[in-house]
Amino acid sequence: MDDWLTTEQAAARLGVKRETLYAYVSRGLLHRALDADGRRSRFDPSEIDQLRRRQRPEGEFATLVSTRIARPTDEGVYVRGRDLVAEAALSTFEEAADRIWQAGPGESWPSVADPDTAPDDIEVRLPRTAPLMDRLRIGVALASATDPLRDDLSPTSVRTAGRRAVCTMVKALPRRCNPQGGSVADTLWCRLARRQASQRRRSALNRVLVLLVEHGLASSTLGARVAASVRADPYSVITAGLGVLGGRLHGAASAPVHRLLAGAARSGDAASALGEAQRTLGFTPGFGHVTLKRRDARCGALMEALAGAWPTDERLGTVLEVYNLAVDRTEGIATVDYALGALTYLADMTPESGEAVFAIARTIGWIAHALEEYGEEPLRFRFRARYIGD
Repeated sequence: MDDWLTTEQAAARLGVKRETLYAYVSRGLLHRALDADGRRSRFDPSEIDQLRRRQRPEGEFATLVSTRIARPTDEGVYVRGRDLVAEAALSTFEEAADRIWQAGPGESWPSVADPDTAPDDIEVRLPRTAPLMDRLRIGVALASATDPLRDDLSPTSVRTAGRRAVCTMVKALPRRCNPQGGSVADTLWCRLARRQASQRRRSALNRVLVLLVEHGLASSTLGARVAASVRADPYSVITAGLGVLGGRLHGAASAPVHRLLAGAARSGDAASALGEAQRTLGFTPGFGHVTLKRRDARCGALMEALAGAWPTDERLGTVLEVYNLAVDRTEGIATVDYALGALTYLADMTPESGEAVFAIARTIGWIAHALEEYGEEPLRFRFRARYIGD
């Protein structure tokens, strides 16, 4: 830590007093480490500079949260030190979730397989036209209402609640074809797709579920951590995440990709369809990312899986033609939202299905962040408002 800053140096670089610097530490905005003598504090200069860049006039700044869960980069997403792209190629969704949650050996997932006889009770009570995201929210509410131990915030109990929530969310979706397996991905396929599929195609759905479990402190994840900081139960944490995810600029970003691909296939003119989408939306669907600038490794991994699962499908040609056109004419990088929209299009799902896939997958990340946040000081996300009205 020879190049780390002393307290005085860190405070001077930020332009604040020592007391303010340590207030940042107590609120989780900065780390501090002790010198070899165990008496003096040291601060990482890159972290200080990052906070300084985020500062706003009169003390406004974006929050900085320390985490041991994920590190999204242009090279890839690393979760618990593991490459998420490699994880998605080798693990089931359930296995990946348990590793991210650091589950114990005795913990297991409840069955999510569809019953062989009558449809689930939740399906009977909801109209088939109910939006998928509404169904997911109701599923979480039902899981909460039937869990008398939901306020137990011990790690094992929180993980159990997370598994129950995911399984109930999947079962809250209407069944569209007969099930072909008992995993989350298998059951989710029969809830979203109109026809049964090969193992390779269902594996592509499993892969995108794993790829979407976590991507750092996205808006919905911050909402989930704020809920956890006030010691909301795990189901309320998921509900908070779902509320933010419902914004059309977040979880629903794959839907316009699906519609673009369907329009290009109908017209037979990929360039005109892409141009119309850009004119209507003001951006290229599935391209451009808030934090990633050079590439989104998740997109390439999923596109490879789609090519292997639908190798002779003529619709794959439409997916690749639109993709190549956008790459040539768009500055933003291709994101996992493009690949997710392509998957829902190729699988004959509805455009909104991508949002449901995203929500179910990201629930794993929200629970991971809740587990981490429950170990922090409570109520630390208390933002102060600067009144500028009359």
